[in-house]
Amino acid sequence: MPDCIIVGGGVIGLLTARQLFLEGVDVLLLEKGPLGGESSWAGGGIISPLYPWRYDDAVNVLAERSKQIYPVLADQLFEQTGQDCELLHSGLFTVAEDQQEIADWANKWSVDARFINDADSVHAIENTVGKVVNQGIWMPDVMQLRNPRFVSALKASCEFLSIPYREHEAVEEIVVENNKVCGVRTRQQTISAEKVIIASGAWSAQFSATESSVDVVPVKGQMIMYKGEPDLVKRIVLSEGHYIIPRKDGRILAGSTLEKIGFDKTISAGALAELHQAAIELIPLLEGLEVERQWAGLRPGTEKGIPYICQHDEVENLYVHAGHFRNGIVLGAASAELMTDIVLDREPWCDVTPYTINAQD
Repeated sequence: MPDCIIVGGGVIGLLTARQLFLEGVDVLLLEKGPLGGESSWAGGGIISPLYPWRYDDAVNVLAERSKQIYPVLADQLFEQTGQDCELLHSGLFTVAEDQQEIADWANKWSVDARFINDADSVHAIENTVGKVVNQGIWMPDVMQLRNPRFVSALKASCEFLSIPYREHEAVEEIVVENNKVCGVRTRQQTISAEKVIIASGAWSAQFSATESSVDVVPVKGQMIMYKGEPDLVKRIVLSEGHYIIPRKDGRILAGSTLEKIGFDKTISAGALAELHQAAIELIPLLEGLEVERQWAGLRPGTEKGIPYICQHDEVENLYVHAGHFRNGIVLGAASAELMTDIVLDREPWCDVTPYTINAQD
């Protein structure tokens, strides 16, 4: 019998299982499909919230800690598995005008954020941007990683460390007796455990134990990928919610849509047209490149954009670790540390209050 079952094998579940295991907890990770096969695989991997100055402090405190963790974590994963997460210091240029709000945020969080006010300076940062881009904020320290390769490395790390996981084993029910968790029931069997963590992304509110208390909803995002050459585009560029992300091998991602239409992952011609038009306005040379792929993922959204990282307020030994919206990667490493502190009932590294169920009401 494991000490703790983690329900959900996306980035949040994988990081949580790995962190708990390294702290001596006997864990079992259960995933209804392949590990990392949902929003973890589908995202862009920018290690910064988009427009972080618009977010609550509760998001920024996790983001800033994760930024410190990822270089070390990427090296650890490579040493254990030989797999490269493609952690790149791409920097992020954001087309923006409200300088005071951004300056206040950058000063508060000690972020290197430089205002660029002329087209020549913008093109010195990224020479492929369109002529319409002539001012914004340049954050040279922003990193990115390649989501599918990060997921693959985390899975391989679980194998290297002998962390047990099961793919294609969907949890149908959290077993509760006398308001205390006892384990989970899957299609195959009932598994007993002292503690259970729900880390099921957009599906985290689908269990009877959480449907009335956890407000996580799916928010679809569609993306496209161009087939380019290495270093054709060097920087991440963001404008009006659309972004361009250059990968190490020359692929260039363009995203993303925001669609609240339930658990629907179909792709659409309309989204393709929207993303392509936004992309070529930012980086005109993309018009001549092949769109190699289009896909969709379901982000786990919450009303305030703040994730749940907490013990359930009614069921003893049940924990919720979900609702990271479009920031699962950037918040994930720090979030897993905080969840581990909570599960082990020790002094947490930051104030847990904003991440509780009551705080989300």
